[in-house]
Amino acid sequence: MDPFNDVREDADVSIRQLESTIAQLKQSNRPPSVEQSQDFENQLRELHEISQELKDAVDMSSAEPEKFDLTSSDIRERNGILQTLTQRIGQIEHAWQNSKNGKLREVTTMSNRISQDENPFAADFAEGQDGSVMSNYQQQEMIQEQDTQLDDIHRTMMNLNQQAVIMGDELEDQAFMLDELDYELDHVDNKLQRGMKRLNVFIERNKETASNWCIAILVVVLCVLLVVLLIA
Repeated sequence: MDPFNDVREDADVSIRQLESTIAQLKQSNRPPSVEQSQDFENQLRELHEISQELKDAVDMSSAEPEKFDLTSSDIRERNGILQTLTQRIGQIEHAWQNSKNGKLREVTTMSNRISQDENPFAADFAEGQDGSVMSNYQQQEMIQEQDTQLDDIHRTMMNLNQQAVIMGDELEDQAFMLDELDYELDHVDNKLQRGMKRLNVFIERNKETASNWCIAILVVVLCVLLVVLLIA
């Protein structure tokens, strides 16, 4: 059994929970409480364990791809998913350290940080204007939600494709059975036609025999009558 998809779903759920916690802290603009810190770090520890399980699943499928019916492109895709998960965990840890230090900065990629260093007004423009422009973190969170939705759609389409293949195979089997039934019906029909022909021939022959017997009996009766008349 391939454990990759189940572990990946667990990782997505954990990441969404952690990112939601960071977003709530950012909106409150306050450092996390002791209880929030303990809960978050426990969830982060579980996410690291899930990430290790996902890495083990990728290594297992890479070692024996034929066992899980995987191609080289599937293996590359899984390695890319694992790499993306590692990057997202790093971003979450970076955002969490900022929240504990009271900075509450958005999780940005290296390219976004470089662009902000080159343009000192970029960060203010992303956060300012009375919230009319979404922050980088909100944009990233929206993109991640869209990626999750696209993954769900992809899995749904794969399930529908598998169901369509199964239905096609069943329809093919039904068509083969119908062809066999049609052949048997033709065979039985030919037998019935031959039987009806033999029955008609038998009836015709019996009709001719009955007529001959009737004529013979009438002749005998006439002879008997002639003999009686001559004697009388």
